[in-house]
Parts: sequence; C-alpha cells; structure tokens
Amino acid sequence: MPVIVLRRQRRLAATLAASVVGLCGCYGYVAPRPGSSLVGTEAQLQLSDSGAVVLAAKIGPSAESITGRIVTDSAPGYVVSVASVRQRDGGETLWHGEHVLVDRALVVDAGTRRFSPSRTAFFSGVVSVGLLAARQAFLGRGSGGGGGGISGGQPR
Repeated sequence: MPVIVLRRQRRLAATLAASVVGLCGCYGYVAPRPGSSLVGTEAQLQLSDSGAVVLAAKIGPSAESITGRIVTDSAPGYVVSVASVRQRDGGETLWHGEHVLVDRALVVDAGTRRFSPSRTAFFSGVVSVGLLAARQAFLGRGSGGGGGGISGGQPR
C-alpha cells in the first residue's frame, strides 16, 4: 500500500476514535438552582433510610436512589417516571417509565443530569493514552530490528 493511503487510514482511524470519545461524554447529577422546578428534567432522587423503608412496597427493598424524568414537582413531593432504582448494595433495577409518587420528606438530595466537561476531558485523555500504548505495544516504533542471527564465520 502506498504511504499516502496508510497515512489517510491512520488519520481516519484517529478521527473516528476521537469522535467516539467525544460523543460518549460524561454526565453527573448536580443540585438544581434554588427555587427552580425539576419538571421535565431527568433527575436522581437520593432517598433517606426511612424513605427506602416507606417506598419498599412500591420500588423494592433497600433502595438508595430513584432516577427518571420528573413529571410533577409540587410542595408535597415528586411524581417520577422511573427509569431505574439503585439499591444500597450497588444493584440496579431498570424500569419502563412507571409513575411513582415520592414524598419530599423521603428525599435527602435531588440532582439533575448535566454534561460534565471536566470528566469528559479526563476520560478522553485516559482513552487516548490507552490507545497510544496499545498502538506502541502492537506496532512498536517501526525500527525493524533485524537481530543478530547465526553467522557462519570465524569469531572476531
């Protein structure tokens, strides 16, 4: 293959890898601005210990948090179209948008899903270093290195 074609393929591969990393951005849950409504946002509600006990019949035992789209945000509580419930042991149960009423007194923290530029940059850097390390491990530096072999002459 001509050198120009190889360079284009490498450039294309690098561009595709960078695009994939960029599209797979990292997100986090951050506290909403005071006084703002959560209606229509994807949010994560952290439950108190008593909240996990009270809601156990609706969402399962030992729940730590509920994630989903907030349908209603009123003084008494939230109506959530639930996407998942995370248990205290780290397990997660996926839901299909069922509505659950969660009393505000049962929630210790609420956060909305936001794009995190710093996490994305860090992750991109780690992936880039990993890809470069893998490239070096498999392709080397390209110096060839014919090595030593057996010679059939007299020792010097």
